[in-house]
Parts: sequence; C-alpha cells; structure tokens
Amino acid sequence: MLFRSLAQLAEIQPGLGTVMMEYANRFWSMYYAANSGNWDLAAYQMKEALEIQEVGETTRPARAPMLKAFESSFLDPLNNTINAKNFSAFQTAYNNTVGGCNGCHAASGFPYINYTLPSSPPNIP
Repeated sequence: MLFRSLAQLAEIQPGLGTVMMEYANRFWSMYYAANSGNWDLAAYQMKEALEIQEVGETTRPARAPMLKAFESSFLDPLNNTINAKNFSAFQTAYNNTVGGCNGCHAASGFPYINYTLPSSPPNIP
C-alpha cells in the first residue's frame, strides 16, 4: 500500500489502548524483575515503558500533557528506586504508580480500566 499523504499514515497509528497494552506488559515484567533482584531487567522495562509512552504522546497529542505529568509524578520516582536497587522503596513507588495509572484512567473517562498486578510473573526469556 502506498500512502498518498501524511494524514493516511497518521490514520494507521496505534491508539492509546494499544500503547497501554504494551505498557502493562512492561510494567508487569518490571515488577517481577525487581522482585527477583534483576535490576538490569527492571531498568530495561522502565526504559521501554518510557519509549512506548512517547509513542502515545506523539500519536495522541491531546493526551500528551497528562502522560507527561504522569511521568514526572510517578515514573521518575519509580525509576529512582530501580536505580537505587531498593525493592522496599520500589514496591511503595510501584503501588503509587498503579494508583496514578488507575486515577488517570478514571479522569480520562475510562474508570473501568483498572490495572492490577498479575499474580505470577510472565515468562521472560
């Protein structure tokens, strides 16, 4: 398929729902990596989560201010705990971040989207 305009290309970009599905996978993996002391993997998952958030900010610019505020309010402090390799602090920041996620969903008109940490770790290669 040959795109005839930037508008056509913009139409096929993923919605924020698609971005959030990857975000959730990164977040889940990050938790279990930190829980097992694999701080390098936790840091990698955070880096990837931030990159997928940038996709959301770019493809859904109306949501960018809220996403950026979420990053500075929740992801930056969570990232600091990863860098410190402190699971107790990580767990507190992670729980705060989940609360922030769910608050953002509710504020955006999606109160039925309620992230919870799955009860078992994913299969991470």
